[in-house]
Amino acid sequence: MKNTLLFILLLAALSFSACEKEKTPPTELEKLPAATQEGKNTFGCLVDGKAWTPKWGGLINPGITPYYNNVLGRFTIDAAHYSNQKLSSGVWITGDSIWGPGVYNLVHPLLSYIHIDSACGSSGPQSHEYHDNINGTIQITRLDVSTGIISGTFEFDAVSETCQDTVHISDGRFDIKYK
Repeated sequence: MKNTLLFILLLAALSFSACEKEKTPPTELEKLPAATQEGKNTFGCLVDGKAWTPKWGGLINPGITPYYNNVLGRFTIDAAHYSNQKLSSGVWITGDSIWGPGVYNLVHPLLSYIHIDSACGSSGPQSHEYHDNINGTIQITRLDVSTGIISGTFEFDAVSETCQDTVHISDGRFDIKYK
């Protein structure tokens, strides 16, 4: 009887452990902030399929610097990722004549992506790989000048003529309070 009870308990324990799902790691897309419209000061995108988000570099370098001029309709976000208090990469988006929700072309040619310590495969401490955007679009999903909130999505290809390569920026999203 004692062995039977032990056997039943062992079977019950095995069946409960079999029911637990293994936790799968989040996909690269799931690592990005949600596409909200509440002024949460979020920004993220996929850079060649890998999740990229700004990272604070201390009090002086917040990681996201938004700007919107409601007279000219010019909008920019400078997003930077700092490592050890130094810039390691950055994504910049700029649009002109942005007056409300809609799809707009990103301004070209402006610096749109930078990666430090990777210039053309170099690993020197001062190596920089600069890219200009091509074929870029930004979709504004919310623009509220009274609250200073601008939200949307973006994507573009960033081309480096120096290194003769292209970085694909996709699934970008931002929810910024610019005032």
